[in-house]
Amino acid sequence: MKVGIDSIAFSTSKYFLKLETLALHRRDDYEKYYIGIGQKQMSVFPPNEDIVTIAIDATQKAVAMLPDKNDIDLLIFATESSFDLSKSAGIYVHRFLQLKENCRVFDLKQACYSATAALQLAKSYVKENPRSKVLVVASDIVKYLPNTSGEPTQGGAAVSMIVAKDPRILTLEPHSGIHTTDIMDFWRPIYKSEALFDNKLSVYNYLKSLNITLERYLEASHLNISDLDCVCYHAPFCKMARKANQQTFKNKFLENSLIYGSLIGNSCSASIYICLLSLLDNTPEDLGEKRIGFFSYGSGSVAEFFSGIISAGYKEMLAPESNRQMIEDRRETPFEEYESIFSGTSAPVSRKYQNVGPVALVKIENDKRIYEFLCPNKNL
Repeated sequence: MKVGIDSIAFSTSKYFLKLETLALHRRDDYEKYYIGIGQKQMSVFPPNEDIVTIAIDATQKAVAMLPDKNDIDLLIFATESSFDLSKSAGIYVHRFLQLKENCRVFDLKQACYSATAALQLAKSYVKENPRSKVLVVASDIVKYLPNTSGEPTQGGAAVSMIVAKDPRILTLEPHSGIHTTDIMDFWRPIYKSEALFDNKLSVYNYLKSLNITLERYLEASHLNISDLDCVCYHAPFCKMARKANQQTFKNKFLENSLIYGSLIGNSCSASIYICLLSLLDNTPEDLGEKRIGFFSYGSGSVAEFFSGIISAGYKEMLAPESNRQMIEDRRETPFEEYESIFSGTSAPVSRKYQNVGPVALVKIENDKRIYEFLCPNKNL
């Protein structure tokens, strides 16, 4: 039985900051950003947007491609940006998408790898329950301390995927190469809102893990690297994916997969699936029946190399014009406003900011996050 990605959509903020602007105010060389890390812009998230609101927007679009959303009986929310150590962020998505009550919901965490873990769990679940569909949501907003090397890689996005049998976008293949090792290359203690990292160690371990997982994948699958038509890499910044590609595969489709990421910044768990969407949206030729490899890496660390076969007719399930328009319609944020938002000195929740989707964080009351539809009586 074929199982894989049947529907996929993404969302990001209505606001962005040009890295030229950041370089100017940080008295830095823009070439370090554009050439050194391969980034052009970063999405900026005002107080009324968080991992839940953008996840709801992405999920609304993904679920719209289903004949019946009541087929969803498992929702897995992958994130490393959770604001609650107890309640799943997926519960809010479940509520606002009005999914049935007979549905399991939980979060997964392992740095940027968690969405891939969710995808593999979803695949196994559907194989055991062929009538079921699984909603996998990856949503992260990345924040670093100002004047650090991580600052120009900030950003965020949410990707929602429906995993089902006879998928209309991508069939997941059974073999993987996996590598887990205890390493302190990136971490965020619960008492900090910004991540801490060892950049050189992280890059070294990323590339080392790629070699190990690719070798194990090829051994398990009995394939050659030439059997892969293209590869999507986890891209915390685009230059990282380019380094990986140069080291292993050198596929001609790489730049197509990095278009969206270069404009929205790092989206952690969603990153590799943003690359998939960017590849499918921005490659004019038909990729149907081609084998695509995936390298997923989560600091700390867990890495996996796996593959899938792109479905014939996959383009009918895409919305490239809508995705490009969403990015083009973002508003440029003045630097002073960016600093206010990221320092937390702007209003906790303000109606002056627009939301990308139908739901906004309207207030935090008694430590409870209160979300509301922007339009009363909204029905998804």
